[in-house]
Amino acid sequence: MATIIIVDDHKDIVDTLVKIVVKMGHTAVTAGNGEEFLSKVSDAKPDLALLDVMMPGLTTKQILNGLKEKNLGNLKVILVTVVRFADEEKKALMSEHNIVDYVTKPFKVHELMESIKRQL
Repeated sequence: MATIIIVDDHKDIVDTLVKIVVKMGHTAVTAGNGEEFLSKVSDAKPDLALLDVMMPGLTTKQILNGLKEKNLGNLKVILVTVVRFADEEKKALMSEHNIVDYVTKPFKVHELMESIKRQL
């Protein structure tokens, strides 16, 4: 069983992701924005983060840099987002940070579950 932190500002998406994570037998911790995520992540000690890209407050890069500052840069991150990055931007972001996958909303549940399984 793993601990997965879910970071998204839309409650319905958080609720859906929690159901998926729990159905897979894992523990879910939630955060509604980047600031809340960074305040919870050290204590939660998650094995994986499901991170939305477009949220109020901190940018994705600020959130990922915050992980590095907390020495949590090794936390595996799956981006779950409606944002479609250009290939070069996606490669740069993934190589600079510990982003292990990229799932586009609306996502297919089985594809997200497979992505989570691959990372754990």
